[in-house]
Amino acid sequence: MENPARMELPLFYRRPVALSSARHFATSFPGIADYGFARNSNSVPLSLVEFSLAVRHYPIVFAGSKPAIPVVILGIEATENLFVDADGRWMEGAYVPAYVRRYPFIFIEDEAKKEFVLAIDEAAEAVRDGEANRLFWNGKPTAIVEKALAFCSEYQANVNATREFCDALEEEALLAEKEADFALKSGKRARLTGFRVIEEARFDKLRDRTFLAFRKRGWLHPIYLHLVATANWANLVDLAAKRGA
Repeated sequence: MENPARMELPLFYRRPVALSSARHFATSFPGIADYGFARNSNSVPLSLVEFSLAVRHYPIVFAGSKPAIPVVILGIEATENLFVDADGRWMEGAYVPAYVRRYPFIFIEDEAKKEFVLAIDEAAEAVRDGEANRLFWNGKPTAIVEKALAFCSEYQANVNATREFCDALEEEALLAEKEADFALKSGKRARLTGFRVIEEARFDKLRDRTFLAFRKRGWLHPIYLHLVATANWANLVDLAAKRGA
């Protein structure tokens, strides 16, 4: 089984390059027509603000690596996303994580300037040369780039807030190693390892001062959502059975 903790970020990206009018003067991006690039990923990162949207469909866990990051589990096989079909369509009605919707844009660090700059994965199928949907026009960024910059800026802010939350979980030793065993309707058994969950017993023993601090930061709600999302493991088994059929 693929281990969510061993994902080498950035997931999906093969050739991210900083955007520039000189290099990308003829580059166009009409948008993502399908999610085929995510078809072989059984988990993707999730930010704190997304818990309330993801809880309806996916198990929400934390990667076993440190620092911890929340991820949604999308499949029980190593390279299978049960929410993306053969035509690259994400399951209708299911929330698409922001990490997926951000693609092929991303922030990368400019080590010389010590700041993040907007980049694009030049290996993405949707990135090509053309007259329509250009990234730059007369040397200036178009609305496509401006929208991508705004999205990535908001995403990065959410990532930073999520790291603070995860650091607090680590500091209070609330995360425990976990594994999931599946008995599939085909008769096969599967196991997913390499992730962590919030240990309810430890959470229940939080000091009052810490509990109140968590409440003040708005962290209790995502903790409860994470615990509720454990019910979605059964959803994955049902989806695997339907795909097998």
